[in-house]
Amino acid sequence: MKKYLLSSMLLALFAIGFTASDQTDLPETTPTDTSGIPQDQDAEPNPEVTQDEVTTNIPNINVVAENDGQTLVFRIDMTGIKNREDLEWLRLYGTGIQEQNIWVEIDDEPKGVDVYNTIDQQQDKIVPADLVFTVDNSGSMSEEANAIARDIISWSQLLAESGLDIRFGLVGYGGYIDGAIDFTDATTLSTYLNRASGTSRTKGFGGDNATTLSTNASNWPRTGGSVDTRECSASAIRFANEYFTFRQNANRIYVNFTDEPNQPNGIVNYSVKFFAEQDNWSAANGTVHTVWSGGTSTADITNWNYNESPWFISEYTGGTIIKTNSSFTQVTLSNLPVTAAMQNSYILRIHGIADMLNDGLTHRVHITVISADGKVKADKVFYVKFES
Repeated sequence: MKKYLLSSMLLALFAIGFTASDQTDLPETTPTDTSGIPQDQDAEPNPEVTQDEVTTNIPNINVVAENDGQTLVFRIDMTGIKNREDLEWLRLYGTGIQEQNIWVEIDDEPKGVDVYNTIDQQQDKIVPADLVFTVDNSGSMSEEANAIARDIISWSQLLAESGLDIRFGLVGYGGYIDGAIDFTDATTLSTYLNRASGTSRTKGFGGDNATTLSTNASNWPRTGGSVDTRECSASAIRFANEYFTFRQNANRIYVNFTDEPNQPNGIVNYSVKFFAEQDNWSAANGTVHTVWSGGTSTADITNWNYNESPWFISEYTGGTIIKTNSSFTQVTLSNLPVTAAMQNSYILRIHGIADMLNDGLTHRVHITVISADGKVKADKVFYVKFES
């Protein structure tokens, strides 16, 4: 299957981009289209949803244009959407289905939408996921370090055995990046974590590109100077975003473990506020989930650029927050909603975009979700360019 570039611009709520190398000429949609995607003339306009009516957000989104040999298909991958009242995961239905609950417009024109629900376990329609653990390995984490490693190993194995197309990476950090392993499988991650005990589990570099990661880490700005004194979650997340080999068609998910405030030591780009700006961190960059073991206090820490609540990163990126004790005995990672969000992900397929390829224009994509009972309402707008 051939794939093409979708370059993006921050013109509204956020931007999404996808890079691909194949530049083969594309066939136009033909009258004998067999893609299974409903025709645009059968599509209805998006229902109107005001911001006051929105009850949930549309989380991770990844986009790609695919040539399936018959037509050019615009594919949108999303992780699951939950009904906040009954906590059930929404099943999506597209154009022509009586239960239709998702609509898509491009440049205000309704598009026929075909939906695959990953829960159906169609192996060729499962949304890939690249999951990064960022782990504070400073001295204060000594109590929970072994329990965190235990849960990372067991959760990774559970996810790998669930049928998901998933890979795992990890960054260890204190006042600087002192450990990392690029994307690998659950078994290799387990071996990496079991090399040592305590906070040393996430120190040192592993994997085929360990030397390169070590060099990159040594050149990465240190928030703690020459002494491991200042923990910075944002720095670790940004390091992975910069140097890990993310798949271009995968949703990016981070799980951050820490018991300390985010401490950028005056480096503005390592502040939690960096993630609040969509031109810095778009939905395509990933969702960050926080596991906080620094006590169950909900008080926000807002000494900006020096001491900040790390869970703000999750709030800004649409992630979840778990607060536990220093012994890490109150939770397991399987409690994270992201597990079910990946298992209940979606693939949307739309055609009729061949004439937009290389037209030099930015196109407005508008997604609306309304459940049958009206309790789940979500609305998102983003802009893309279709370029080979």
